[in-house]
Amino acid sequence: MSDPNAESSSLPVIDPKAPACRFLRNKEMYVFNDVVDETHGDHEATNFWCLQTMKGFGPDDQIVGRLSCRDRSRECYEPV
Repeated sequence: MSDPNAESSSLPVIDPKAPACRFLRNKEMYVFNDVVDETHGDHEATNFWCLQTMKGFGPDDQIVGRLSCRDRSRECYEPV
């Protein structure tokens, strides 16, 4: 029987506070209202693309996104 923790140890650990790749671009919609106490969760409804490929995946053929483009182990990653 295989160890379930062995597979998860090979996954990259992405620091959400790390700088995003300088090639990551997105288009977001900002909505301002008078409700001060209302907080909006950060969701992935935004479209992202890479300036190197101009597509939704990077030169390493992996999906681009808010968190995935903070992975310093990606060969195409260049911090801002």
